[in-house]
Amino acid sequence: MSTIGAIYRRTHPSVAIVWLALSAVLSLLLLQGKMPNGDVDDLLKLHEIRHLLQTGNPFDRTLTGIAQPEPMVSHWPWIVDAPYALLAVALAPFVGMQAAISTAAFIVPPLLLLVAITLLFLVIREFEFEHPGAVLAVAAFAGLPSFAEFQPWRIDYHNLQMLILLGAALLTIRGGRLAAGLNGALMALSTAISAEMAPFLALPAGFYALAFIAGKKDAGKDLRAYGLVLAATGTAAFFVVVGPHAYTSAACDRYSLLHLTALAVTGVVLAGVSAAERAGSRRIRALCLLAGAGATAALLVFLFPQCAGGPLVGVSDYARDNWLSRIKQEHSAFLSPDFLSSDRFARFFLAILGTAATCVLAISGKTTRRAWIVLAAFSTVGLLLGLLYLRYLRFFPLFVGPGVALLVHQAFPARLSLRRYFGARSDDGLPGVSLLAAPGVAIIAALFLVQMVWPPAEMRPLGIDIARACEKAGAGFVWPDGARLFAPPNIGAAALGSPVGLEVVAVPFHTSAKGIERVLRFFDPATPDPARLLDETKATHVAVCRVEEETLKPVEAQFPLASRLATGKPPDWLAECPVAGPLRIYRYPAAGGPSGQCPVASR
Repeated sequence: MSTIGAIYRRTHPSVAIVWLALSAVLSLLLLQGKMPNGDVDDLLKLHEIRHLLQTGNPFDRTLTGIAQPEPMVSHWPWIVDAPYALLAVALAPFVGMQAAISTAAFIVPPLLLLVAITLLFLVIREFEFEHPGAVLAVAAFAGLPSFAEFQPWRIDYHNLQMLILLGAALLTIRGGRLAAGLNGALMALSTAISAEMAPFLALPAGFYALAFIAGKKDAGKDLRAYGLVLAATGTAAFFVVVGPHAYTSAACDRYSLLHLTALAVTGVVLAGVSAAERAGSRRIRALCLLAGAGATAALLVFLFPQCAGGPLVGVSDYARDNWLSRIKQEHSAFLSPDFLSSDRFARFFLAILGTAATCVLAISGKTTRRAWIVLAAFSTVGLLLGLLYLRYLRFFPLFVGPGVALLVHQAFPARLSLRRYFGARSDDGLPGVSLLAAPGVAIIAALFLVQMVWPPAEMRPLGIDIARACEKAGAGFVWPDGARLFAPPNIGAAALGSPVGLEVVAVPFHTSAKGIERVLRFFDPATPDPARLLDETKATHVAVCRVEEETLKPVEAQFPLASRLATGKPPDWLAECPVAGPLRIYRYPAAGGPSGQCPVASR
């Protein structure tokens, strides 16, 4: 209790106030049925947590309930499920396991939000703000697109990634050998969760490398600490995350021997190169680093050529073209037909202004310049990555708070007393509001101009678009024991919550690509014998979205099977079940067994 009390006494009141306000807003949005960043991954994560609790084996990532008919292996490590599973186990004796899992899904994200707000406040304190608490409130408002990842029931792993990013930024600002070592540990931990954050977490290594090349004092020691801890933590994470049965296998999409080799070799190379600290020439130090990086990359390609094409090498071209490339967050902002005109993009306006202002302050700042440069690097990389690949856009608003605060400070009239709450201790030499805001306004205008001049092509329609038009519908049925559902991936993911052990053929997960491809081909009019795919997957039932016949008349001839199923006119080899709601469900009598029965509504 003394430790908790000490933490409480050292916590600034603004941290608690901002956390409570954000938690209340996000909870109210949930009660209204709104999850700004929510997606089907939350349903899959919930299923994965149940799987972990049922099996008790953290290394068993072959998820039950998904049969393509090949088994589906999750690429998420068990450590991202651990906070939810541990709380559920603690609560289960009092409320039962299912209620405990639901409670954990509601409670854990706001608790992680408290950690995020605390880290953000520590970052803000590295700047010379007169009132860091007020700046924290501005940062929370500007960062809402990021903090929506901490909404109750938003249980995807991105909130954990954000904690790592905030920690990495704070450590990079502070500098020193201890901070460098901790940054190496964060890089290894992040890679164990997912390698997608590598572009962000390469930034601290870049700062240490540039300082080493420039010959700054103790830069070699920092680089050595980063490298050695990176290698050590990467090795430790391997034995924590990877089961003994997979020690010698190299998976491209989840932590494996490939990633261990990358972290260990990179760490050893950086530690070794740091010995050249006393080399008299910057050029020699730079060449040593480049040679080490090149040798590491060549070694990885030589040892693991199967992963040279990236983490999704197992996804067929057909599935890429007809599924993966149609997921909105997998697009570039420049190739997305509706992103820039959507309300989702409007949520990032303030963050873009803040990023540009942060860069201006990093260039012109006379004090705390390292802090501004670090924050500018993190926010700029995040914005650029987000524009090229929309899934990254959720991260950069984390770092724009200080820039937005000074932008607000400069925008307010000098006579306004509120202005002083957002200012630095010394306002000498601060750029004016026009200079701070102009680059951000120019970026937003340029994005709209590019889309007006080169509008993205509209995606061609597919048969599966008709079948999945009702989004997440699929839950709410009790299925016959042993049933296997053949449905679009979003419906399959929602159906995983069935009280009976239903199996689904496809979920929107790249490791379910074989099942996804079979579902895509089933609704593809170019497939000569769709029923063969039901036999191949051992499906007993088919589910599609219910669509009015009048709506489908323009495309009925183009997609005959999907249109017939959506409007209740199935072929002879399917029989419709008498169910109400957004779905039409069909039995496949040829499958025998459970296909002779229909599901019934559970509520």
